[in-house]
Amino acid sequence: MDERQWSRQLFGHCDLGDVRRTRRLVDVAARLACRAGQSLARCCQGDPAAVLGSYRLIENASVAPEAIAEAGFEAMAGAARTTSGELLAVEDSTSVVYAHAVADQLGTTGSQQQPKHRGYLVHSVLLLEASSERTLGLVEQRRWCREDAGYGRKHARKQRAYEDKESYKWQQASARMAGRMGCAMARTISVCDRESDVYEYLHYKHEQGQRYVVRAQSDRGLTQSGQTLFGALAGEQAWQYEAIVEVTQRGGRAARKARVQVCGRRLEVKPPADRGKQAVSLPINVVLVREPAGGEHEPLHWVLLTSEPVESVEQVRRIVRYYELRWRIEEYHKAWKSGVGVERLRQQSAASLERMLAITAFVAVRLLQLRESLPSGLDKGDAQAELSCDQILETEEWKVLWLTVQKTPLPATPPTARWACLALATLGGFTDTKRTGRPGWATLWHGWQVLQERVVGFRVATGMATEM
Repeated sequence: MDERQWSRQLFGHCDLGDVRRTRRLVDVAARLACRAGQSLARCCQGDPAAVLGSYRLIENASVAPEAIAEAGFEAMAGAARTTSGELLAVEDSTSVVYAHAVADQLGTTGSQQQPKHRGYLVHSVLLLEASSERTLGLVEQRRWCREDAGYGRKHARKQRAYEDKESYKWQQASARMAGRMGCAMARTISVCDRESDVYEYLHYKHEQGQRYVVRAQSDRGLTQSGQTLFGALAGEQAWQYEAIVEVTQRGGRAARKARVQVCGRRLEVKPPADRGKQAVSLPINVVLVREPAGGEHEPLHWVLLTSEPVESVEQVRRIVRYYELRWRIEEYHKAWKSGVGVERLRQQSAASLERMLAITAFVAVRLLQLRESLPSGLDKGDAQAELSCDQILETEEWKVLWLTVQKTPLPATPPTARWACLALATLGGFTDTKRTGRPGWATLWHGWQVLQERVVGFRVATGMATEM
């Protein structure tokens, strides 16, 4: 759908106390989506009325950032309720930092007491369709500032109530999501990394009957044998199957494929000793994914705690794949920061900045979805890449793209989607050589923006020619 239709679906029912504000919100979100990564002023393309109206909305104290975000969450949850099949709620936290004047109004995000950059901590929940692995949208997001007075309290965390700790964010996210999803929550599986391995959170999921896949971080005691979780799995030999797992690039770690051994077991873990007599043991299914030692890389080792059954190979395969898809939330955060440029925003107050954060959080989802609409493989013979490019581009778009990149007469039939992706990447600055590898999604996005500008120019020119 085009940017206007997309924006109306998300924000058309947002209650900002005045229908004119809602109309302006729809307009601002559409402009930001059309030119993601550019400033609000540049998105208005020289229209002084649009610039004035947009900044009035962003600086209006009567416009609550929470209302903007809630409208988007409710629209997403409503769309999810109309789907069938399992849904994945992949979630994680990140920081959004700033160094300009408004940073003084924000909080610390790292381990330094007097950091150069300050900002928000943000916890996001992205909804995926399990069968197609398609990104549906953002169903929950919470941001907060750490207070300077709280610096150094990590060592006293055992004395604080669970509800006062940052780890409570996992339960808060699930509770808010359940309130929006309604009956669809029964087919929604939360997929989280090691930071969510908190006894209270796991207990909450069991108590509420909610589904989850959580990577284990703590070596918990077991009720069955007196062993610990990791100790019991260390000598595991009853592998159900072997598989190839994609290891994503991160920091200094290169992307690679790992051959792993996988098995599932039913265990019961004890609560931490300091939780008191009221704490209960939790029956949990466990999936072990282990790469044999001896290679040049550090062996991959996942212990996945889950509510899902692990009796069959197919069930275990599904759980492993769900955890691999957790990486989508990392891609979302990258789209928000690198593609949409949330950390390049330059509002004059924290309140105005939060309104922009609320809007751009959804623009980042649209950018991620655009990337997914392009073929996943560019190798010759890839079925999706060999489809006709009119599956992903409008007729005017692929024709303008051809004339821009190929500079030859139009072909009789549309070229392949593989060609379209490489042509878009070329517009984005990509050079197809052996050393450059494959184009990244940021390059494709830049090429897409250039194409859209040229399509607009083509439509203006042909319209003028018709009038003449």
